[in-house]
Amino acid sequence: MSRISQAWHSQARFDEQANIAWARALEQAGVHVVYGLMGFKTHGKIAVVVRKEKDGIRRYFHVGTGNYNPKTAKIYEDVGLLSSDPDIGLDLMDLFNFLTGYCTPVQYRKILVAPTSLRKSLLAKIEEEAAVAREGGEGRIVMKMNNLADMTIIEALYAASSAGVQIDLIVRGACTLRPGIKGLSENVKVRSIVGKYLEHSRIFAFGNGTTRPQVELFSLS
Repeated sequence: MSRISQAWHSQARFDEQANIAWARALEQAGVHVVYGLMGFKTHGKIAVVVRKEKDGIRRYFHVGTGNYNPKTAKIYEDVGLLSSDPDIGLDLMDLFNFLTGYCTPVQYRKILVAPTSLRKSLLAKIEEEAAVAREGGEGRIVMKMNNLADMTIIEALYAASSAGVQIDLIVRGACTLRPGIKGLSENVKVRSIVGKYLEHSRIFAFGNGTTRPQVELFSLS
């Protein structure tokens, strides 16, 4: 027997009128509709199925960078994670409970959530690679995103480059970081991808040559 969490979030830039109609229809069908958090845009793409199995409750989930939309799936490049990892499953249920108002923010086990922990954790990981490089190791950062304009992140990348970290940035749109400046960003390479499909995924990878590379996947759009 399986149960799908009956929560549907209604918030989009251009579909407000359609969302209202869908929300009413879903509520009439018995679905719990969540209208959003004041002052925030809920941007993650997450699906969780909770199953009662012989050995207990198991959570299956999908976290992706793309909407569950058959039209955009044909023109967007997206990635996703399908798993039953117990810790991430519990994290996602905690996140759903927070978004639906059933609990206050909690300390997540594995996932990073904006605006509470994502930016802070990215800065910490950039500094970790810089520290490795300052000690003579091989710091390494690869980041793929839509835009790069956050000055705090940019300054951290400059500092990491100055420390000797090799950095590759794949930025689809605007990038206000200037690569190749001697003594500041000479270890930074920036490239943009323009092709048949809209580059949609955001991926941040950190690996210093002495430990197993860490890859963080964030579903932002």
